[in-house]
Amino acid sequence: MPFMPFVALVPFLTLATGCGDGLRSVTGVVMVDGQPAMEGVQVLFTPQGNTRMAAGAVGANGGFTMKTMVSPGVMRGEYKVVLINSTASIPPPESAPATGASGVGTAPPIGWDAYVNSVQKFLDNPPKGKGWIPKFYAEVGKTPLVWSVPKDGSKATFEISSESTPASQGKTQ
Repeated sequence: MPFMPFVALVPFLTLATGCGDGLRSVTGVVMVDGQPAMEGVQVLFTPQGNTRMAAGAVGANGGFTMKTMVSPGVMRGEYKVVLINSTASIPPPESAPATGASGVGTAPPIGWDAYVNSVQKFLDNPPKGKGWIPKFYAEVGKTPLVWSVPKDGSKATFEISSESTPASQGKTQ
């Protein structure tokens, strides 16, 4: 009978360690007008099947690494690729959060609403011109970019033009 407690724990240990989430390493680069995309551009993989959404942020050299939730990697499958311009040019508020009677922060920092409004306006009407990603790439229903994550992971390259229109296609490799 000494093995009985261990046998009873096996189902719980399996749940705790997972059954293998099947995440594949996906790294890549985003190129806009032949140059690396701006640092801070968001890359989202929106699932086209029974997989999980993944996200990454472009670094200084245009490169990105995708993560699913907090784990590095992406589930195998097909994804629509969404690219969102960096909002780094919009300075966030520098003030401390407002505090309630308890002294605990109960409200966003002073100026937060104006910051959020500025970011939303920027995303709704992004700058046009060299180096900027056209807005339709930020909309799941309009982006022409699709990426299939194979069994062994992959390196993705997304080449787009700031002059693209929804009718033209971005290039994926």
